Amino acid sequence: MEGRLAGYLIAVAEHGSLRAAAERLGISQPALTKAVLRLEDEVGAPLLERGSRGVTFTTYGEVLLRHARVVRASVREAREEIAALKQGLAGRVRIGAGPSWQRRVLPEVIAAFREDWPLVRLEVVGGMDDQLKARLREGELDIVLAAIASPAPIEPDLTGRALIDDEYQIIARATHPLARRETPVGLAELLTHPWILPGRTSLMVQRLTAIFHGHGLPAPDAVVETDIAPLKMALMREADYLSFHALGQLRESDPGPIVAIDAPEARWRRSAGIIMRRGSEPNPAAGAVIAQIERISRTALDLVPVES
Repeated sequence: MEGRLAGYLIAVAEHGSLRAAAERLGISQPALTKAVLRLEDEVGAPLLERGSRGVTFTTYGEVLLRHARVVRASVREAREEIAALKQGLAGRVRIGAGPSWQRRVLPEVIAAFREDWPLVRLEVVGGMDDQLKARLREGELDIVLAAIASPAPIEPDLTGRALIDDEYQIIARATHPLARRETPVGLAELLTHPWILPGRTSLMVQRLTAIFHGHGLPAPDAVVETDIAPLKMALMREADYLSFHALGQLRESDPGPIVAIDAPEARWRRSAGIIMRRGSEPNPAAGAVIAQIERISRTALDLVPVES
């Protein structure tokens, strides 16, 4: 799909009607309609459903729209890279990262990078791993720092390099009844307490669910569901909830009486590192950011490095 047609399709999605999209693009509505019909002919499937309130995308249209966004992002990246070469290596690098990377790795990465690339703008956004990888696929991010190998192999349209390895454990406040136990806690007993968990689509929740199902038990049922780590920690300091957390991140969390529960059956390891879109080559500036991340993450996270 050429960049112009990709832009047309995205405009229709953003404005919800062919008329409004045509006005935004500065072309006639018949010209836009003709372009959409051309795309439908090329893919051999209807892309839009027309109604009294505008247009919506069919299942086929949603697939092509996703690829159109990647095409637009690739064209934009190419223009930025060319402009960077013309302007003395200017441009931008967009990074997605979770809280641990934000606190322990990126400040030093950014400081070191800025010394060598003062004209490049860095954009850093946060979020859950699943959300960041979705934005990476859409071409909204260049690099994501997130889980690599567990609970499932990295998705086929992405490629990654593991940098660190961390262990997930069940956590609670220090005064929780299970935290004071002198003997290991079994999975069945964990189910008798209230939980705070991310949404069920979270890969880490799916991993936790698989552990319980593997022992013939139901998955923990969250009484509070949130992806916001600071809120989770604040709630756990106030009441006897259970949740899970990466041990390395637990050590660096805000001060407070949150501890790991001795539940050997409910532990798992996760590798994390740099993720990019498969088949995309980092521009020189992004390559320099990656090199700094690889160098600094070896010591900054205080976790187990992954052997090369």
